[in-house]
Amino acid sequence: MGIKSLAQDLGLSIATVSRALNNHPEVSAQTRLRVQAAAQARAYAPNQSGRSLRKGRHNTIGLMLPPKSSHENYTWSLFLTLAEGIQTRIASEDLELVLFQNRDDADELARLKRVVERRLVDGLVLAGTRRKDERLDYIAAQGFPYVALGRSSSGGEHAWMDLDFELGVAQVVGSLVARGHQRIALCTPQDDAMQGHLMRKGYRSAMRRHGLVVGDGLIGREELSERGGHREIHRLLALPEPPTAVILQSDCMAIGAYGGLHERGLQPGRDMAIFGGVLTGELAQYLSPRLSGFSVDLRPLGARLAEALLVRMAAADAGTPVAGFQQLWPLNILQGGSDVAG
Repeated sequence: MGIKSLAQDLGLSIATVSRALNNHPEVSAQTRLRVQAAAQARAYAPNQSGRSLRKGRHNTIGLMLPPKSSHENYTWSLFLTLAEGIQTRIASEDLELVLFQNRDDADELARLKRVVERRLVDGLVLAGTRRKDERLDYIAAQGFPYVALGRSSSGGEHAWMDLDFELGVAQVVGSLVARGHQRIALCTPQDDAMQGHLMRKGYRSAMRRHGLVVGDGLIGREELSERGGHREIHRLLALPEPPTAVILQSDCMAIGAYGGLHERGLQPGRDMAIFGGVLTGELAQYLSPRLSGFSVDLRPLGARLAEALLVRMAAADAGTPVAGFQQLWPLNILQGGSDVAG
C-alpha cells in the first residue's frame, strides 16, 4: 500500500499523512495516533528512497579503502571486519554502508571528488591516511562530514581515530631489549602511509631511550605483502651484521619473512625474533612458531568511527558547529613464539 491509498482510506490529505508519520508538530496528537495505527495495521512502510531524495539524503555512509597493488591482500580481512562494526552501528539509524576501492593515489583523489561533489553518500570514513594527504585537504575545504582512520599533517585539525602505533612499537622494542636484543630492525610500507611514519618514530624514540644505535640498514621499507617480507628478510640477512630481531608492519610480511628464514636453514623464534605487526585474522595461530603481533578490536573500532561520523552528519544537517574529535585506539600485544629468540 502506498501513501496515496492510505490517505484515501483515512479521508486525509497526503501531506497530513506524511506529517503524521514523521511526528510533525503541526499535526494533532489524535491524528498522529490514528494515522500511525492505520499504517501499522496495513503494514505500510514509507518509501525510503523518496523520503531521502526530498531530504537530499541517500541514507548511506561510505568507507574509502586505501589503494592496494595486486599483491597486497591483507587489507581485505582487516577492513571487512572494520566494515562489520560500522554497518552494525549504523543499521539502527536505517543507514547502509558502501565501500570504495581505488587503484592508486590519483584514482583515489579523483573518486573522492566525484563522491563528494555528486553527494553519492551522506558521510565518509577515509582509511589509509598518508603523512601528506591531498584527500584531507580537499574534503576539509568542502565542509563534507567525514572521519579519518589515521592522522595526517594535512587537513588541519581533522577528525580522526588512529591505532597507537608509536606506543605499540615502543613496547615491542622494550620487550626485545629485555630479552637481550640490541640490533633490532624495523620494516614498514614503501609509501607515505602515516602508520609507517608513526612506527618509525616510535621505534627510533624507543631505541634511543634504551641507549641503542639505529645502525645502517636496520630500517627498511617494502611492499606490504608476503613478497615484500620475503625480500626484506633476505636484505637484512645480507647485512654485514644482521639483526637478531625484526619488527614488521603486518602478518603478511611476516609470512614472507618466515619463508626467507627457512630457505636459509633458519627458524623464526630461535635464530631470529620476528614480531608480525598488525594481525589481520586467525592466520597467526597456525604458523609455526605461532606469530607474535598486534591484535586490534576492529568491530568496536568500526562502531566508534560510525558514531563520530553520525555526529558530524547531524551537525551538517543542522548547520551547527561540532567539537573536534581525535582518539587513539589501543594495539594489544598477542604473544606467540616467534619473538622469543635471544
